[in-house]
Amino acid sequence: MNNTKQLNAKRFFGLDLLRVLAVSMILFSHTSWIYNSNGILGKLQDISGFLGIELFIVLSGFLIGGILYKQFLSGSYTLKEASIFVYRRLLRLLPTYYLVILINTVIFISFGFSISGIWKYFLLLQNFASPVSSFFPESWSLPVKEIGYIFLVFLLLIFSNLFIKASKKIVFLSVTVGFMILLFFLKINYDIFSTNLDLRLWSFNVRSVVIYRIDSVLIGVLFGCFYQNYKEFVLSKRTLFLSVGILLFLMLLLCVVVFKFRLTNASWFWNILCLPLVSLAICMFFPFLLHLERPSEAIGNLISFVCRISYSVYLLHYSCILFLLKYLIDTTNFSIWQLNLFTILYLLITVSSSYLLYTYFEKPINEYRTKTFKLNGR
Repeated sequence: MNNTKQLNAKRFFGLDLLRVLAVSMILFSHTSWIYNSNGILGKLQDISGFLGIELFIVLSGFLIGGILYKQFLSGSYTLKEASIFVYRRLLRLLPTYYLVILINTVIFISFGFSISGIWKYFLLLQNFASPVSSFFPESWSLPVKEIGYIFLVFLLLIFSNLFIKASKKIVFLSVTVGFMILLFFLKINYDIFSTNLDLRLWSFNVRSVVIYRIDSVLIGVLFGCFYQNYKEFVLSKRTLFLSVGILLFLMLLLCVVVFKFRLTNASWFWNILCLPLVSLAICMFFPFLLHLERPSEAIGNLISFVCRISYSVYLLHYSCILFLLKYLIDTTNFSIWQLNLFTILYLLITVSSSYLLYTYFEKPINEYRTKTFKLNGR
């Protein structure tokens, strides 16, 4: 394990394309605050935001899970190695995240809003077992992923030391599946005792709460593990996997649109099955995307650019930029063309600010991180 290099595998155009799709869907969904969308457009924006975040969560699980799986199998797995894995991951994300928390704090104080409980954000506990507050609400998905990885890394450490003679592959699979089963029972418990009958509240109370969402990360992790073991099979059957993914999405659509599953008549569907099935369906698209080639250098460069700044876009686009624009510019009586221009302004500021944040803060820290671990042979 000590000689294992961090996996910097070649970038896959299809997965980068998926990242770009995800961030575009999230930006599109938040324009509902600009247009006050209702009807079909409003529903499309809601679905877009929902799927955009799910894509990020499952894709992250797939990629980080594959790295963790390889490192777990490669040699001794000690407390030091587990801690380094977590440290590398957090050093990649937390500095920029903390900077944006401070920016949001200044904005909230300037407008006279409360920042009580802000300490939870620094510990990634803002939505561990309860809904995230109105301060930096879009940050909810970051704790879902990172706390999921932290728990998994140290659970693997504990059980690998308890079962020293067991196959590491079996330990990895058993711990991950066992963790998922525990989370499954937490969802069952929520469904039994919850009286919530509103999907918007469901989005805050279930979809955005860490203990009910780590399973989506773990589904991505398991598929990353499966891919590492059966690469040739996965890629050769990519059309089959794609078909299964499409069928799963159609099945979910059938349940919601045709059979009209609602919290009032099928709470078990929403509270227990819906989100894991969406995660599984997303995984089924990965083999096809892994085999996808970039159509041209220009398109490839554009996709790569958006991918590089995507984390900064995620952190800045809503609470920092859109919040300020909406409060500084009264759009109440704007015509549709004025709203369109406002949206273009919002997107331009988001992209340019994210580029600056990435170039002058996120990128230097990542370069320092890479250099530091290379010097230490990790």
